[in-house]
Amino acid sequence: MSYKWCAVPKCKNTSIKTPEKLFICVPRNVKMRRKWLELSRRNCDEIMPSSNIFFCEDHFNLQQDMANYCEYKMGFSQRIIMVDKVLPSKFSCQSDCNKRISDAGPSRKAFVKRQRKRLIQECEITIQQPIITKNQRSAIIEPTLLKYLPTDTVEPTINNQPVDEQYILGL
Repeated sequence: MSYKWCAVPKCKNTSIKTPEKLFICVPRNVKMRRKWLELSRRNCDEIMPSSNIFFCEDHFNLQQDMANYCEYKMGFSQRIIMVDKVLPSKFSCQSDCNKRISDAGPSRKAFVKRQRKRLIQECEITIQQPIITKNQRSAIIEPTLLKYLPTDTVEPTINNQPVDEQYILGL
């Protein structure tokens, strides 16, 4: 087995330090090779087009990006076949990349605020829906249909203690 190292800047994975990791060969196609190197923030001009360079598995979602993922994991295939035109998408080893993504500014904060507000509204709606007790249910449902309902109904409890009907209705 030959020595391989990840060409992504700040990634320290090598075939010696991390022998269990997969190393995916950067495509020879000039356009795809340039895209891969640009995404990893590596200078394309520093690397010869004919050189064999690799990205480690940390920069891919292998289940989606690898065409023969299941066969490879089960041992039926020894070659790594990537999906056509796949691009590396994970660069957590580059700390400034994480900061750039997470610090998206006011538009991101507004989105999070709207999402939180929507979640609170959904919770309030479910809280406002009345809980029907056994006595109320028998008055609503026709007595002929009661025989089809399960007899072992679940009563509302908090910490395995029965809850008073007035507590449920908020009286």
